[in-house]
Parts: sequence; structure tokens; C-alpha cells
Amino acid sequence: MSAKSKRSGFTLIELVLALGLLSLLAIALLQLVDTSLKIWNRTEAGRDLQEMGGTVLDLFAEDLYSIEGGTRGDFVGDWVRFDLDRDGVPGAVWPRVRFVRQATAADLWRLRPRDATGAVRGTVDPLERGLVEVCWAVLPASQAEPDARPLGMLWRGQRLVSDVETVSFFDKGFFSAANKPAPGSLELVTGGVLWFEPWFAAQTSIVHDGWTLGDKLSDCASSWDAFRKERPQLEVTYLNTPATGMPEASELPLLPRRVRVMVELERPSDLKLRTRLEHEIDHELTQFDVGDETRLPPSGRMILIDEEWMRVGATGRGSVTVQRAQRGSRATPHDAGVLIHFGNPMSREIPVPVTREDWNL
Repeated sequence: MSAKSKRSGFTLIELVLALGLLSLLAIALLQLVDTSLKIWNRTEAGRDLQEMGGTVLDLFAEDLYSIEGGTRGDFVGDWVRFDLDRDGVPGAVWPRVRFVRQATAADLWRLRPRDATGAVRGTVDPLERGLVEVCWAVLPASQAEPDARPLGMLWRGQRLVSDVETVSFFDKGFFSAANKPAPGSLELVTGGVLWFEPWFAAQTSIVHDGWTLGDKLSDCASSWDAFRKERPQLEVTYLNTPATGMPEASELPLLPRRVRVMVELERPSDLKLRTRLEHEIDHELTQFDVGDETRLPPSGRMILIDEEWMRVGATGRGSVTVQRAQRGSRATPHDAGVLIHFGNPMSREIPVPVTREDWNL
């Protein structure tokens, strides 16, 4: 052996450099995993909302496809206000749509009056085709949690037109003074509703260039009254303005030519991903600070703060520019820390059949 022995291994500097490189690699890997998880969660959330919204639109379209255009038909679409933030002033505006449609034998069997044992009273002809009233309405969720108060619940109900034991959906007393329906008359379709918007096209409405809401003959309407009985109350909100140029009602109901319905949903789990107001704002401010502007929807989309809808403009440096008092809402002050809501809007155009086959001649 030589007098001078040789040593093999890493120096301290080499170990420190190796640990540093491994740390950087681990951080990059964790960031990649975190980004992938966020993208996956957003994709899953979007898929859930798409499925839920698609189911709602399918059910609404199925009701409209079998609408009754005969003398016993009817169609009313109106808007009412609710006090969601419990400040004593109703500021949220939500719609109700009521109409008559043809029923299948299964519908008739399910809706027949029953006795205490659950047996159907009277006889049911399996070939019978009757009529049912349908009601769609968005109602408050009555949640104590302030962050969840703007979320509504979408309800749907059916009743036989010939049923004398229940109140008609078109009766003035069906909805109470607080806009609550008769107990047990409607069934829950889904919760987490931020917005539900039906638009109605008349025979003169031009929809192939896009749906436009207004008071021109070519515009669409946000309310409808098939027999012109002034049932949508214009003093409640301008959204109850009737369609322009509609003829006087005769013995047959005046039905819309097409219906465009949009639903915007937000899951309770999405509330954790929303940002909040940094400071108190008054009813005139159009630019304000938020906790994280990256958690807002893109420009042109809608956000909901308390009961007020706003359209997003430019965002950056922790602030957002908006257009106030959208979707029939009112510009009001908002406290610091209020959650900013938005959902995933989905829409569908539904043609309304104006003729039908009647086998009950």
C-alpha cells in the first residue's frame, strides 16, 4: 500500500447541492400534482353541474313538448321577489312558470286521488289521456348560513285538471302572500339554484339572430299570460312586462312559439372556492377589491353578491370592475367579507307545439 491512502465518496458541498436539487425536483413535482388535482376537481365539478343542469333542462323540455293548446290549456310565466338577506326589502327575483300539458296513463294513475290505504278512488281507464297542470318555481332554501342564502331551490308540481280536491296552480290563492305554494303541492327538483330564467318568443319574435329581450315586435318576452288576464304583476318587476303586439285572447290560449330556459347552479362545496369582498361597498361603486380575483369568472359572466347580480368587466391586481343591478336586481350596499357567488350557466331552446293529435273525439 502507498503511504498516501485514497478516499472515495461525496464532499459536503456535493451533498448539499444534491439535496438542493432533490428539493427543487420535489417542489416542482408537488406543484404539478397540486395543479393536476385542481384541474381534476374543476373538471369533476363542471361535469357534475353539467349533468345536474342537463337533467333539469330535459325535464322542463319534456313538459313543454306535451303542452296543451286546446280550450282547456293555459300558460303563465311571471317573476316574484324574495327577501334572501333578511333585511326587510325583497331584492331577489325568481320566476314561476305554470301551464297545462297532456298526461300519460302513468301520470294519471300516479296523480289520482287516493284513500287512507293508498288505493286509487274510482276507476282508471288505461287508455285515458287527461290533462295536468304543471308548475315550476324557484323558492328560497331558508338556510341559516349567510353564505348559502342566495342559493335557491327549484320545485316542480303536477295536479290533475279534473281534481276538485286540490287548489289549481293558476288560482290566486295557490301562492300565499309570501309567495309560498300550498304545502305538499310541489316536489324538489334540485337545490343550489342561483338563477333560472325562461324567455318566451312570440310569433313575431326573431330568434335566429339571437334572443333579445325588449319591447319591440321582434323581441322576446320574460313573462307570458296565455289569456291576457294581467296575471304577471308589472309593479313587482319589469321582467313581468308582457310580450309586445300579442293579439287578444280567444277561446284558445296564446302559447309562445319557442321557450329559451337558462339555469345556473352552484354546489355547496363550491362555496369554499369563492372569494369575498375586501371592503364595504355602496350602491354606486363599480370597481372594488376582492380577496382573490383569480377566483372570479371571466369577463362578461355574472356574479351574485347578496341579492344583487353584477356583470364582470376587467379584473386584475385584486380588484374587479362590474356593471351593477343586472337580471332585474337592485343596486344595494354590501358589507365587507360577503361571499361572491357564480355558477355554471346552461341554456336550451325548446319549440312549443301549436297543434296536437286529439284521440278523445
